[in-house]
Amino acid sequence: MQTLVTEIITKAALAAGLPEGRVINQVASDNLTLDRPRLELQFLPETWRRTGRTLAFERTGAERIRKRELYEVDLSVVANILAEDDAWLADFKYAFIAALPRGVNDKRGNWVRVRAEKATFGKAPDNRVGDEIIEVFHYINELFDLSFTWRVTAEEIETLIPHFTIKTSME
Repeated sequence: MQTLVTEIITKAALAAGLPEGRVINQVASDNLTLDRPRLELQFLPETWRRTGRTLAFERTGAERIRKRELYEVDLSVVANILAEDDAWLADFKYAFIAALPRGVNDKRGNWVRVRAEKATFGKAPDNRVGDEIIEVFHYINELFDLSFTWRVTAEEIETLIPHFTIKTSME
């Protein structure tokens, strides 16, 4: 699922104007050799809830197929947008959220819901010497909490009686 989530976020980031190849996994510390702007992803633990709901019935000839939801899974992803320019970040973050789809279907045909939960703006505090601000590097970031929800499903096939004969006489 992390591959699908990375694809969704990468498509939205490219559509919003991030250069190609700038969506990466989170690095241990801020590396000055990595180009900005970039988007770093951190995957948090998944939450699994057992449900057992019946989603659909389908009858084909002598079989009845029941599709059941076994689990509902939530995955939280932290997307950290690192930039050098305040104006670029302000434009990018709105375009990024607007480019995120409401949801997509995974390879099994199950719906994956995409939601942006919250955003946190970050800027390093000013380094001051008296009244002067010393600014060596001007870096800002926006931290988005994204939520992806999907299902784990299974199909149960039940064989029905294809035909039967009723005898009317007791001979």
